[in-house]
Order: sequence, then structure tokens, then C-alpha cells
Amino acid sequence: MTIYFGENLKRLRKEKDLTQETLADYLGVSFQAVSKWERGETYPDITILPAVSSFFDVSVDELIGIDKAQNEQKINEYLELYENMRLKDTSAVFEEFQKAVKEFPGEFRILIRYMELLTEEKDSVLKPDYEKTSEELMSIYKNIQNHCTDDGIRIWSKRLIILHLIRKYDCICNEEGKYRTHKEYFSQAESIINTLPAMADSKEYMSLWLYENSDKKALEEILYLFQNTIIGYCYYDRNFTPEYKIELISHINALFKMIFSDGNYGKNTLHLLYNYGHLGHLYFETGNKEKALEYLRLAAEFAVKCDALADISEKAAWFYERAPVFRDMNMCTRMTLLMEKHDPPLSDEFRKTPEFREIIALMGNIDVSGIVL
Repeated sequence: MTIYFGENLKRLRKEKDLTQETLADYLGVSFQAVSKWERGETYPDITILPAVSSFFDVSVDELIGIDKAQNEQKINEYLELYENMRLKDTSAVFEEFQKAVKEFPGEFRILIRYMELLTEEKDSVLKPDYEKTSEELMSIYKNIQNHCTDDGIRIWSKRLIILHLIRKYDCICNEEGKYRTHKEYFSQAESIINTLPAMADSKEYMSLWLYENSDKKALEEILYLFQNTIIGYCYYDRNFTPEYKIELISHINALFKMIFSDGNYGKNTLHLLYNYGHLGHLYFETGNKEKALEYLRLAAEFAVKCDALADISEKAAWFYERAPVFRDMNMCTRMTLLMEKHDPPLSDEFRKTPEFREIIALMGNIDVSGIVL
């Protein structure tokens, strides 16, 4: 691909009757840098390109001189690759998008997906290059916020950087004393959250007013958020009794079945599946082993049905799970893992019963001994 950035920059600058020094002052770089760009010796950082294109009122494509039709075709190929490959091999997509960012440094559709892949690659584990990755994420985020006019991409980038800051805060809090500024990340996340629209202003909620018979996708999304909110609020909180949690989850399941009476739960498929498994463990906590076995069996049978579905996205929408270990798991593996390694765990005595082993056998006696949650 031939890039004509230097020639175009020089032409646009002269058309505005500007010196290299004046342009350099505006961009916050040295005039030597501008001189090298115009001679084609170096190229600017990708975060500067939107500012340059905005200054001259041209697109980044025009600035670097790539044929627009050819450019759009190649971008669409990357976007299609992202959607098709990310379900199978995220690392391969990540490598391709590293190339894509270099090829299209000012294309926000590419940058936002690269930003998401960066958060998935690093997730919530502190690594030697974590700070470098964090700086790259923040740089892309600021670039999008300052120069992108697509509200969807702008909000998407806010969601990603919020999750990154929260994970960073969690990691550093787990190593108390190693860093002194860990509260800064929480404050940054909080300040960005405060700029997001309220749920009542969301696309999903507002579409309910547009369609006479309501939009199922909107209900699906609202119920998904409702489940996440309720489970996040009480399920992992020991201040709530198992009896209370059982009643609450049972009501949620009943709501799912009422709304999605055709049995197509969409992204809530995973929720219903896990709710069965959670109920099994909760009933075990209360001492009701008969009910525990009933719901664990329901979870196992439902997992088998999910794995028989043709479309992986209909199985469970795996990409909504935070833990990367779940990326390539089918539903039977997930449920086996839940039953064998749940915290608090089922007793060894209970797991050795013929009834429980029969439930595990329904899912294929999957070995999860080497999987760490």
C-alpha cells in the first residue's frame, strides 16, 4: 500500500500559507518532526492523525492518500475477520488487528476492536508489560473521545476503559502496598461512568416505546442486565441467606420462561443455565439434597441441549463471561466445572453419590481437574 502522507501534508500546509513551525506548534511537536513527515522519512503517531485531518478539514484517508473504495473494502475484510475468528482464536485476531492498526491508524472501527482485544488479551492479570498495555489502551481511548464522531464507538470505548480501570484497581488492591495510587483507577472509572447515559435513555429501553408489541431484543437485553444486577447484588454476598437467594433466582427463572415462552432465551440462555446450577448448590446449602439433585440434573440436561444448538452464539453468548478460561468451553464443560469446583463446594460425600455421578455422566464425565477458576 502506497502512502502519500508527506506530499499531502506539505500541499495542505502551503494551501493554508502556514510554516512548518506554525503547524508544529498547533500539533505540539517539533518543526523538525513536521519536516521529516513531509520528506517521507518518518510518520506521525497514530493519535496525531485525527488532529491533523481535523485541522485541514480532510479525512484521514485523504490525508494519507489511500483510495477510499479500496480502503473501505480492506476495512470490511478486517471487521469480518474479527467477527468470524474471535469465536475460535482470539490470539490470531489480535495479531491481525495489530497489522490493521498500522495499516489504518485513523480508522475508529479498527481501533475500537483492537482496544477490546487488548482488554481480552490482558484481562485482569498483572503482567510485566501490563503498564505498557494500559498506556496503549488509554491513548486509544483518548483518541476516540477527542476525535471520533460516532456515538456508538465513543460509548463502546468508555465501557472498555471502565472495565480496564476496575480490573486494574482490583489487581492492585490484591497486592496492597505495591502501588500507592490504586484508588486513582477507581476514581477514573467512576468519573467516566458518570458521563454515560442512564439505562432509561438506552437504545433497548427506548425501542420499547417505538414498537407496538415491544421488541424482543430489547426485552432480552433488559432482562440480561436485570439478571446481572440482581445476581451481582446478592448471590455472592454472604449477608443474604440461601433461602432468600433461592426465592429470588426462582422468580427470575419464572420471568425468563414467561417472556421467552418459545424457549429461545437468546443471550439469557447462559443465565438460565447457571441459575439452575446455582439453585442446586443453594438447596444443598440448606440441607435439601433432593432439591439440589433436581436442579443440578436440570442444569446438566439443559447444558446438553445447549451444546446441541448449531449456532455458538445461541448456545451461551460466551463472550459475556469475564474469565478467559471459559472462552472455548461448551456448556457441559461449564456445568461440570461449576458442580465440581463451586465455592462453597458440594461435599465429597454428596459428589460420590450414585445420583450425582449420574448427573455428571449425562454431560460426558468431563475431566475438569486441571482447570483453575
